[in-house]
Amino acid sequence: MTSAFLTRRLALLATVASALVLAACGSSGSGSSGQTTIRTLNATNDLATIDLYTGDTKQFSAVAIDAVTPATSFEANTYTLNVKAGGDGATLLTGSYSLSKDAHYTAVVWGRQTSLRLSTLPEDEDSTTIASGNTRVRMFNATTDTGALDVYITAATADLGETAATQSALASGGLSGFREISAGTYRLRITGAGDPNDLRLDIASIVLASAKFNTIVLTAGSGGVLVNGTLVEQQGPVTAMKNTKARVRVVASVDSAGNVSSSFGATTLVGSLRSPSVGPYALVDAGSNTLTMRINGNPYSTGSRTFAAGADYTLLSYGTAASGQLLVLTDDNRLPSATTRVKVRLVNGIFGSDPLTLSVDYLALASNVTAGSASIYATANSNSSVQLQVTSATASDPLYQTTSTTPFNLVGQGVYTVFMLSGNSTPTGIPRRER
Repeated sequence: MTSAFLTRRLALLATVASALVLAACGSSGSGSSGQTTIRTLNATNDLATIDLYTGDTKQFSAVAIDAVTPATSFEANTYTLNVKAGGDGATLLTGSYSLSKDAHYTAVVWGRQTSLRLSTLPEDEDSTTIASGNTRVRMFNATTDTGALDVYITAATADLGETAATQSALASGGLSGFREISAGTYRLRITGAGDPNDLRLDIASIVLASAKFNTIVLTAGSGGVLVNGTLVEQQGPVTAMKNTKARVRVVASVDSAGNVSSSFGATTLVGSLRSPSVGPYALVDAGSNTLTMRINGNPYSTGSRTFAAGADYTLLSYGTAASGQLLVLTDDNRLPSATTRVKVRLVNGIFGSDPLTLSVDYLALASNVTAGSASIYATANSNSSVQLQVTSATASDPLYQTTSTTPFNLVGQGVYTVFMLSGNSTPTGIPRRER
C-alpha cells in the first residue's frame, strides 16, 4: 500500500468524520418544543445567489456570495434543508439536519454548483471559559478542490519556514477544534500542506477580538489552488478575506530554441526561458496591467491584460523569433471529485502543425487540437502505468510517446497537461502533473 494511497485515505476519513460531526451538532433537541436560530452564509464558488428552504418554506432569499443573512428563528426540529440557485426552482442540494431548541447556527453553503455542501456550524460556545485577554479560533476547509491546507496565524514578519502551523494538514471538508490564543491583530497565511512556500492566501491583518469565538472558513478560488477566507465571529459579524492574487506561468515554444521573457506590470514572470520549457507559476496582483512578452529580448506582444483573483493562467509563447504568437489559457486546476479519476488535456504549441491527438493507452482523449490551442479537460481512470501518445494525421510516427518500459503514472485525483512544444529540431512532448 503506497504512502500516497494512505494519505488520500486518511484525508477521506477525516472529511467523513468532520461531516458526521457537523451533521450531528444540535441533534439532541430534535423534535422538542422551543425555538432555534439560524443564519446562512453563501460560501460557494460559482452561485451568485442562493435560496435556502426548510422543506417547502423559503427562509432566505437571494443570498449573495460572501454575504451572510440576518438570523431568523423558528420551531426547533429536524428539517429537510434545500438549497436552490437564487430565483430558480431546481433543488441543487437537499439533506436532513437537526436544529436544537435555544441553539444558534450558521448554515454554510459551500463548494461548486455541481457538488454543493451545507454545514451547520453551532454558535453557542460559552465565552466565559476564555481566559482574560484571549480569543479562540478554529478553521473550516470548505473546499473540494484545494487538497489539505496548513493555516498560519502569526506576527506580520514571521518566517513560515521557521514557524509551526497553527493548524496543519486540514483536509478538504475538515473542521478543526478551537484553540485559544492571545487576542490581537495577526497575519493570516494559508499554504499547501507541508509546504510553506506553496502560498495560497496572504491576509496582512485580521483582528481576533478578546473573549470571542471565531471560525475561519476557507473556500477555493476559481483555479482550484488559491483560496479565499471568511472570518465568522460567533453570532457576530462576518468578514470576507478575498484573495488579491492570480497565478500565472509562461511556456516557451519558439523555434530554434528561442528564449522567452515576460513581465506583468512591474512583476517579472520569467527572465529567460529557453524553448521548449514550462515555467513555474508565479503570484501576481490580480486585475488589469500591461503584459509584455519578448522573444530573444525583443517585444512581440504588449498590451493590457486582466487576470482574475484566485485564477490560474498559462501564457504560451510560440511561433518563430520573427513572428511570435501568444495564447492565454485559463487553467482549471480543480481536483477531480473521485479519488480514482484524473483530468488530462493537450496543449499544441507547435506553430504550423497539423491538428494533434492525445491518446492514453491507445484511447483518444483529445483530438483535432490545432496549433496554438488547447483541448478541454478529459477525465480518465487513474493508473500507475499508462502509455501516452501524441499523433498527427500526416505523420507516420507518433510525435511523442511513452513506452511500456517508461510508462507514465496518472495519480488519482491528479490534474495533467501534455504540452507539445517547439524549440528542438523535432517536436518535444512534456507531460506535466499540475496537482
